[in-house]
Amino acid sequence: MKRERKNVILSMFVNLITAMLKIVTGLIFNNYTIMTSGYYTLCNFSQEFMCETSSIYRKRRANRKYPFGYGNIEYIAYIIIGVIFVLIAMYIFIKSLRLQYSQIDFKIIFSLIAIILIQFINASYLLQVGKEIRSQMLFSSAHSSYYDAVQTIITSLIIILTIFISFFDFLGCIIITISILKKGINIIRDNYILIKGQNDKNKTITDKIKKVIKTVDKIKYSETNLINIKDFYYITVEIGIDDDLSICELIKKENELKNKIYKERLKIKYIDFEIIKN
Repeated sequence: MKRERKNVILSMFVNLITAMLKIVTGLIFNNYTIMTSGYYTLCNFSQEFMCETSSIYRKRRANRKYPFGYGNIEYIAYIIIGVIFVLIAMYIFIKSLRLQYSQIDFKIIFSLIAIILIQFINASYLLQVGKEIRSQMLFSSAHSSYYDAVQTIITSLIIILTIFISFFDFLGCIIITISILKKGINIIRDNYILIKGQNDKNKTITDKIKKVIKTVDKIKYSETNLINIKDFYYITVEIGIDDDLSICELIKKENELKNKIYKERLKIKYIDFEIIKN
């Protein structure tokens, strides 16, 4: 879809600009926390770039070399991206131990407010367009932008403390480094599961998930995809959402659903949501 691709590219551009703003702000104010946050945003940009590239690649037909298509190549490529994120996190951690930290000027707050507004506006816009054209790719980008904005808010609180005590700059670097490391590990884990797992049609689990989703308003159940990994399940639940649901409300309801599903003790270890329009 042309509109989908156009908005994915727009989101990539916004993430790239936001990352550059964070890095430049860090250089100007000599603050490593916001600079490291810029690297985290660059990781989001890399994921979107990979997602867009793979969506084009998936359209290629099977050939003599790949008679069953290119599915696993995409997962392997994502695993490589995850490994790169882990290596970046390790590099930032080692470098953070050698840096000289200092107190900063309060004027950095104005830059942080501008960055946070850009990220929230981008997340809300992507969600709205995703609803209109039923694009899972845009829903995914909206989630990434929202979580990045939330992380920037947390980062901003740490930076404000850095105005008074330079140690908090080091602490902020470590927190964001852990976020990058976690992102890389999750990417590796999810795509390894998709390669090694087997599709499952357990109706008991599906029915219980459907029953749980009915307890949450503004969310409609569509379908559940189960992947069996020996003694646990990785599930993807397709849900419909109301048009008036904001990105913040959506995230809250997804977390609420996850908690309720985990409480059912269904041997489900990982849950993802794919959103379709009602």
